[in-house]
Amino acid sequence: MKFILTFSLLFFTTLFFGQNNKTEEPAMFFDSTLLSINTMEYIEPNEIESINVVKKDTVINGVLYRGQINITSKNPKKYDFISLEQIKSEFTKIKSNDVIYMVNGAFIKDNIETFKLDRNYILEVEITNSEEFYNLRKSDTKFDIINILGKTKENLENKNKILLRGHEAIGVK
Repeated sequence: MKFILTFSLLFFTTLFFGQNNKTEEPAMFFDSTLLSINTMEYIEPNEIESINVVKKDTVINGVLYRGQINITSKNPKKYDFISLEQIKSEFTKIKSNDVIYMVNGAFIKDNIETFKLDRNYILEVEITNSEEFYNLRKSDTKFDIINILGKTKENLENKNKILLRGHEAIGVK
């Protein structure tokens, strides 16, 4: 009797409090590639040819999405989407799993598994280790921050700027 009670309690606990694989977001497809909604922030709106909305729930990789948004670009061969893990392995030498991702200085908090960027959008990848922060030097927690700089107007201008240090160099007395 104890066994049946324990088993049923375990079963119902797992059933009701188990991992929730539902999302209130629709599945976002850009040229037939599943992307997170956050990725759309880094796509030029003028490159969109058409948008098709399907209002039917969809299950992809065990996740229930509330519909689909299919976006077709004007030039589908232009985009080469890569995941954050691919960016980490191709643009850095980081081997640890403890990584915080940023794009243009903004933290990526959601949909890390489906977040992808166009390889052609990446201008530079900056890496900061937690040991570079004074308050974290003595901490046991070690991680890296990967900041992906995109080819935005501001980043391109900053990349081409030459900063002169010291008042003699800029002619100020």
